[in-house]
Amino acid sequence: MAGIINSGISALNAFKRQLETTGHNIANVNTEGYSRQVVQFQTRAPQALPQGFIGAGVEVASVRRRYDDFLATQVRDYTSSHAEYDFFLQRANQVDNVIADASAGINDAMQMFFASVNDVADDPTDIAARSVMISRAEQLGDRFHSLDGWFEDMRRRLNQDLERQVNEINSFAQSLADVNARIRTEGSFSGGVPNDLLDERDKLIDDLSEFTSVATVEEADGVKNVFVGTGQALVVGTTYSTMGVTNNPLAVDRKELVIQQAGGGVVTVTEQMTGGSLGGALRFRDEVLDESQNALGRVALGLASFFNAEHQTGMDLDGRLGGDFFNVASPKVVGAPGNTGSITVGHADFSKLTTHDYRLDFDGATWTMTDLASGQPVTLTGAGSVADPFLADGLRIVVNAAAAGDSYLLQPTRNGASGFDSLVANERQIAAAEAVTVSSNPANSGTGLIGPGALTARAGTGAGPAPPVGVTLAYQAGNQLAITVPPGAQFVDASGAPIGGSVAYVSGETYRVDVPGLGIFDFDMTGAPAVGDSFSLSDNADGIGDNRNARRLADLQTANLMLGGTASFATTYGTLVADVGTKTQQASSNAGVQERLLAQAQAAMDEVSGVNLDEEAADLVRFQQAYQAAAQVINVANSLFDTLLGAVRR
Repeated sequence: MAGIINSGISALNAFKRQLETTGHNIANVNTEGYSRQVVQFQTRAPQALPQGFIGAGVEVASVRRRYDDFLATQVRDYTSSHAEYDFFLQRANQVDNVIADASAGINDAMQMFFASVNDVADDPTDIAARSVMISRAEQLGDRFHSLDGWFEDMRRRLNQDLERQVNEINSFAQSLADVNARIRTEGSFSGGVPNDLLDERDKLIDDLSEFTSVATVEEADGVKNVFVGTGQALVVGTTYSTMGVTNNPLAVDRKELVIQQAGGGVVTVTEQMTGGSLGGALRFRDEVLDESQNALGRVALGLASFFNAEHQTGMDLDGRLGGDFFNVASPKVVGAPGNTGSITVGHADFSKLTTHDYRLDFDGATWTMTDLASGQPVTLTGAGSVADPFLADGLRIVVNAAAAGDSYLLQPTRNGASGFDSLVANERQIAAAEAVTVSSNPANSGTGLIGPGALTARAGTGAGPAPPVGVTLAYQAGNQLAITVPPGAQFVDASGAPIGGSVAYVSGETYRVDVPGLGIFDFDMTGAPAVGDSFSLSDNADGIGDNRNARRLADLQTANLMLGGTASFATTYGTLVADVGTKTQQASSNAGVQERLLAQAQAAMDEVSGVNLDEEAADLVRFQQAYQAAAQVINVANSLFDTLLGAVRR
């Protein structure tokens, strides 16, 4: 009799626990991170009798949560990937919208400026047109400054985002260590599995995966060690490391991520932090923000330098040679704190500039240059001296002093846009005219003609009075074109090397003469001159209506001077717009793919761990009936006991 009652009581207790667990599931149907719990039964040890073993009822073996580590890892991985692409997409979209906007970008301002240059070329004596050109130059400078300032603001916001996200990660790390300690304590105290604590811990890990990639390793006592990025230990058992944000020693505006390990060491982990919004922020900085600001600076440097070079070969309304029209910013160079040497860096070839930053290192014997965007070494030509400087990617580097361990960050174009300024404030200083005029001797008897020509290289720089020009060319016997005045004047080749006082004449050929005190003047000749025919190169002192240099300044708009001589200024800026647009589109596509993969993984996880109210309601009815049946077993046992007592009393 006692066996029947004990079996019934064991069933009551078991089904009561089942009903409690079902109710717990229903109560937490909307609790984020909750995993459905199930009760696992096992038969109680049977009673041994001579006739055999008699069952002793049921007991609760454990209460387990429905959880799949593989699916959980998938959800975290896709959460991390989606958060990375989503953050990258949001910020890249902002850059794309600004640089492609006509009212905020550079193309519109460049077109307006060159339109004003064309107006001056159409009427070089018009002071009003010259005034508009100066005003448009200032507006172009303002546009460069505004866009560069916007990039700097975005950089500051990004640094703030890095600090905020690191603080969030540290908060999760501390909470995970605390939960691990509670799991270890409660698990050892009760001998069971603290399901709700496990859910709390896994929810923290899930939330952490939105900030960075996460990997976990579970120990025998149920606690989980958490690793972030490419395997940096964040939580080990009940101890945790703290992340921090610090300045790059070579660039204070570039933040680096470090981990303060529990043992006291500090390790820089910027390159190892991948995935999540933190990885997206670092990728955006490296792939879009730095590249875009550098690309903007490259356009500014190219426009300023090539315009200056042409402007210097012209002559203004006061008979002075042109000076620099725009300021050209120098490369940004930052030495490491421990440097004892020094270097001087300048631009050697603006057409070869890239949008990358570089690191220059000296090991005591050899200088090495590394492209920080690709991580690849850059070939240095030259010896690094004043007479033979290092040349690489459009830069000229002179080593003044060096010591082993010296290191420098080189940013060739970073200051280009912020340093772009108009230097000409007086309308009369615009060098629209050519400094040299050409003429043929009226007494010539041949058909030889000399073209208008152009000064292509100045003997000096800076504004100054145009020197007197008096060069006489004569066609001589033997098909020779000779310089007869002044003595010592020479023809030069394409590189500027002297050829001599005479050259063979070829109709349609372009010739170059080194004009004493002025520079190299290019001109072409056609026709068939007669022996004794002469031609003159003279100063253009009264040529205020000359527009030859203004026309060449206007032609710079469409000239392929950038990207190794393959692109115009507008095309170079368009390359920036296209590059950012492509990266934005790729990020959008990747974010969409990761979002769908995340949804599928989450749905699969919900199938395992989620609470289904229909199932729970069915279980509630089923376990209620089982509980009632167990109660009926006890009721039957009581009836049998009463019957037995009644029989004994009789």
